[in-house]
Amino acid sequence: MYTELTQIYKQLEEEVIRVNPTCDTCGTCCNFGIFDHVLYTSGIEVDFITRNVAVPDFEASDNVCPFLKDKQCSIRDYRTLGCRVFYCNPPYQETSHALYEKYYHKIKELSIKYNVVWEYQPFLKQLAKSKPEDNGSACFLP
Repeated sequence: MYTELTQIYKQLEEEVIRVNPTCDTCGTCCNFGIFDHVLYTSGIEVDFITRNVAVPDFEASDNVCPFLKDKQCSIRDYRTLGCRVFYCNPPYQETSHALYEKYYHKIKELSIKYNVVWEYQPFLKQLAKSKPEDNGSACFLP
């Protein structure tokens, strides 16, 4: 399932590259409170993250991604669909919505294919809920 999720992400990346939105790597988009938005994601994506990286201690109420380090994503290869599609660039917003919908459905189809309960909730809420008690127990997948 995660190999297929990685393939979906790769297809998305190829489309995003063609559109070529700009990013000034300010990290504002990962500080959800400052940017005034909520990042929603699927349970499959959160599981993909927690199986591959250690989740640092964080407070969901801070409304900041715990993987934001020095204004950059510290888990770039494992980031969610919303993170992969979103750019602050205003002209890109219409394109980003269409890309998000397209790949959201692909991930949902993956959930159905593997009979995984579809959970679609705010990222920080799901991440806090799925965080293992022992942070050193992350299973690193190839």
